[in-house]
Amino acid sequence: RHTTPPCQSNNILLASSSPLSMANQGYELTAAQTMNKARPPARAVPPGTRARPPVRTNGYGNGGPKQTAKKRAMQRSMTPEQIAAKKKQSIIGGATTGAVLIGCGVAIWYFALGAPTTVEGLKDGFGTAVNNTKTKIDNIGDVLDNLDGIDWGGLFRDDPWKGNTTVTLWNEKYIKRNNGGLHLTLVNSLADSWQKEFEAAVADWSESDALTLEVEVLPVDEAWPNEKKCARQSGKQVVCDGNFGETGWVGINENEVQNGRIISSVAKMNLFYLRNANFYHRRFTMCHELGHGFGLAHTDENPYNKNLGNCLDYTDDPEENLLPGEVNFVKLREVYLEVEEPTRRLLRRVENNDGTVTETIGWLINEDKAEDWGL
Repeated sequence: RHTTPPCQSNNILLASSSPLSMANQGYELTAAQTMNKARPPARAVPPGTRARPPVRTNGYGNGGPKQTAKKRAMQRSMTPEQIAAKKKQSIIGGATTGAVLIGCGVAIWYFALGAPTTVEGLKDGFGTAVNNTKTKIDNIGDVLDNLDGIDWGGLFRDDPWKGNTTVTLWNEKYIKRNNGGLHLTLVNSLADSWQKEFEAAVADWSESDALTLEVEVLPVDEAWPNEKKCARQSGKQVVCDGNFGETGWVGINENEVQNGRIISSVAKMNLFYLRNANFYHRRFTMCHELGHGFGLAHTDENPYNKNLGNCLDYTDDPEENLLPGEVNFVKLREVYLEVEEPTRRLLRRVENNDGTVTETIGWLINEDKAEDWGL
């Protein structure tokens, strides 16, 4: 009795269910065409036994790799020397890949994980690396895409320097009145994206003969928290950037004053507003905050009147106030180059409820204007 071998029936069923997938690959193969293709003769199956389905090898037959006729012909045509050279090339390629992977592993171990020597150290290093990555993402995220629709002049409303017209000098030990005026180190604690603005502002302020500026570069990791990037240094002005959030100020300068004199300064650029701002907004802010770091006050606090052409003038059009002006240089000469020291003057004395007394002391530069200022 003749029966249809199960393997043939399976092949017919498989072929009839596959034209869609093969057509998707650019073929149009019907079930009838599949049935008419030559097949190997069916194996004889003893009565009462179950036929074993053919073994699927996914292109690998008889336990060896599938090879095209072209590839087999190419191998037969190769000389032993060519075969040896090909093996050597394969070994060199593998060794090179291995060396690169080992190098990457060592770099990660040393730079990202802190070169741990124990399992606990490895865990701590991995945790630190993860936290640094999260911090870097936090520092970059949540910033304005641009300043479109933002009233730049309105951002001066929350300026802590607003209303302060007093020039505050640095401690006298940093001043050489007959030799370059104020000698000050600026600590560059800025990301790479701020270097152009910083270099331009330093060059502009260096035009003053009352300033002798040196720059000290602090290598910065963007994963550092703002407190670390902007850490205060005694006798220096630190210039840093960070995402301080929607504070209302694009930049700020915080001078530490002792006995009426500056002993340290920190100028901060707020990436929430400035990360995607144009060059003019960023350069104006840099120039403005450095100026406060030298002790200078604003030259004008109305951002909507005529621009005065200096970066300590409030403006809604920073492009016209990018540089220090002559009025700023004159003031610097008055306070840092004149031989006579300014007069120390008690500006305000307040008796507090707890019995303590708070005194505000300033250094008066223009004695002849004291009456005009109500001092």
